[in-house]
Amino acid sequence: MSYWTYINGVIKVRSMGRTQHENDYILKTILDHLPRVTGSEDDMHVYINQDAFLNTSSSCDEFGYRTNNLVDGYGDKTRNGWLEYTDSYYLTVSGSLRDRMFDETFREFVKWLCRLSKRLSVEYVLVSVDGYKNGDCHYRTLIDASGYDNPYGNPYDAMYEWPSWANDDDEPAWWEYLWWDRARGSFLPMKLKYKYIEDEENDKAVETLNKYKWGNNGDR
Repeated sequence: MSYWTYINGVIKVRSMGRTQHENDYILKTILDHLPRVTGSEDDMHVYINQDAFLNTSSSCDEFGYRTNNLVDGYGDKTRNGWLEYTDSYYLTVSGSLRDRMFDETFREFVKWLCRLSKRLSVEYVLVSVDGYKNGDCHYRTLIDASGYDNPYGNPYDAMYEWPSWANDDDEPAWWEYLWWDRARGSFLPMKLKYKYIEDEENDKAVETLNKYKWGNNGDR
């Protein structure tokens, strides 16, 4: 006879990208590097649902330019349009985990959730875990939400590690390596500015970085 545990629920998170594609990339990369919540046949699955509400807009693109790739209120591309996207996602978690007892699965899921909470802002959690413990059925529901309706606060939201430009010790967040670096005083990535615009300070910074990456002689 096999024992099973079950996980079902939803988690609302926010990513930190500057475009929809960058938000997607950061979110998916973070999920790819989280610990497994395991079963002998299959692990827990995570399904990504992008929030339909576009909560961020800009009159220029991520490089600071007003281009005809921006979309106006009618959905047409025009120079007078907007760059719009959302940083909000709903993660549906689901698992039917064979040969696992409640305590094993609950411990693995809490580890997964805590790691997620350090790398993404977790705004809402509603997840149930049920299985066998000491020969009896055991059930637990995790419910946490940000905002005034929760008098106890949201411990998962509090775990979030802010990026280096928004904390007191300049410690980078785990996901910061996924961002391209902007040139000083510009929205352009350093390497795009190096490629297209003559700027002595930026040129020197990029060349120094290349020497660091490839060695003092720039050998690859």
